Amino acid sequence: MSKVPKHFAYRAAEEVVKRFPGRQPYVVEAGVTPSGKIHLGNFIDMVVADAVARALRSTGFEVRGCLAVDSMDPFRQPPSFAPESFKREAENYVGQPFEAIPDPWGCHANYAEHFVKPVEESFQAYGVELEVVWASKLHRSESYVKALLEVLARAREATEILNEVKRRAGHARLYPEGWIPYRPRCAKCGRIDEAVRPLSVEGSRVRYRCGACGHEGLADAAKGEGKPPWRVDWPLRWVALDVHFEPLGKDHMASGSGYDTGSELVRKLFGREPPVPVFYDFVYWVDSSGGSKRLEKFSKRRGTGLGVDEWLRYAPPEVLRFQVLKRDVSDIFSEALSHWEFDFLQIPAYVEEFDRFEEIAFSGNELAWQTYALSLPGSPPPRKPRRVSYYQLARIAAWMEDLEDGLRMLKRQGKLEGLEGWEVEDVERRLAMARNWLEAAGYGAILRSPDEAAEALRGLDARVLEAFVEAAETILQGVEPGEAVSRAAGPRGLAGREGRLHVYRAFYLALLGEDSGPPLRRLAARPEVRENLRKILEALRSR
Repeated sequence: MSKVPKHFAYRAAEEVVKRFPGRQPYVVEAGVTPSGKIHLGNFIDMVVADAVARALRSTGFEVRGCLAVDSMDPFRQPPSFAPESFKREAENYVGQPFEAIPDPWGCHANYAEHFVKPVEESFQAYGVELEVVWASKLHRSESYVKALLEVLARAREATEILNEVKRRAGHARLYPEGWIPYRPRCAKCGRIDEAVRPLSVEGSRVRYRCGACGHEGLADAAKGEGKPPWRVDWPLRWVALDVHFEPLGKDHMASGSGYDTGSELVRKLFGREPPVPVFYDFVYWVDSSGGSKRLEKFSKRRGTGLGVDEWLRYAPPEVLRFQVLKRDVSDIFSEALSHWEFDFLQIPAYVEEFDRFEEIAFSGNELAWQTYALSLPGSPPPRKPRRVSYYQLARIAAWMEDLEDGLRMLKRQGKLEGLEGWEVEDVERRLAMARNWLEAAGYGAILRSPDEAAEALRGLDARVLEAFVEAAETILQGVEPGEAVSRAAGPRGLAGREGRLHVYRAFYLALLGEDSGPPLRRLAARPEVRENLRKILEALRSR
């Protein structure tokens, strides 16, 4: 690479070429465990992997992208959001591979597919080019089996390598002498967890005793009848898939982490380097209920956080990619991409932030352009798109009867003037998303706070303020809004269209923070608006 671009994806790509010169294709990997809903925090792995793959391709290299699914990991407990019928049966599935458990909702082939398939099906919308690799298939592949048998044959050496790293990190708990780095799957009860104890190894066959059902038998590692523990399984995946890059959570920066032990294992047993990493911090869910801000870590099992496929209902895919890729580090080996406090109510703000950044990207800023281009699902547009504010679309969505009605309202307001067909299509797509967001967030999300509204109203002409108060009180008594405004405006010298318009503008200012809006009758028909009007009147009376 003749020039070192600034975005971390390009710097990571350069490190890949330095560490693994002359490889074709380069392999980038993301990973996920399908224990529950795959959320935005998990998606960081996939977006960063895809961005580095793009950076490599842009410099002429062939790249293979993989999403490794730990579908053979043991089931521990049911998600909190699972059907009650499944929760009652869950004890029967503890210790079994995710792939072997039925889908609790009955819509996919198994438990693992239920959570992975929606993500895989959303890849096209996000522009993510990753091939899903299921653990059950990988564990039977020739390359994986060959590496696994090498570890089993050199188990004592592998144990010492792992323990030495753990000792350096100050870990007191080490692998015991005679440890067998394999977890057979019980042929009788199907468990693949710690309850199944390996006893001895004979070539590819591992003798075991199941502590859950008492069965004793032989598992053939060459046939995928079990799996290694994760500190061995993960580096074997690097060897089997020939992985050159993988994003990692920042916990893997710690000494003695899985990345630390895996790196030593592949260096000393297989004579190769571990993948180049980019570390990232976690995503936190912001809960503002009750008037106070509370942070909660995203959780697959608890269902905390927005799902990867769910985001597409509320905002464009490029906005989510941008939220991940706008973060940066000066040194990919010693720093982590910063955390994200995700607030569902702030989705309009995330979209608006992307739109503002788009302006910078088209201004000639090189780093901004790289970030922007990596954020898009496809190729950049021929020129900067003309956008309609998401906040504006949310307000239109609140009062429109359907999308066509919403587009007519935007046209009357002059928001579509001069837009080309592809830009109008984008407006329609975002309008549908804004409607979905509003339905989930509640209509109160677009209304101005009573205190802010009262402060703004106090700055109006005294006659207009008096007319607003009288009209609002009359509307709350059930009078039709147009009649209420006329009654209040006339006696105060605001008769006629121009005078009434001042009063209508006061309503839009108070409720929406805007100079105009939908017909007042549509606004006043919603209970959230009427409640907000009551609170605004109370705020005005408080001073």
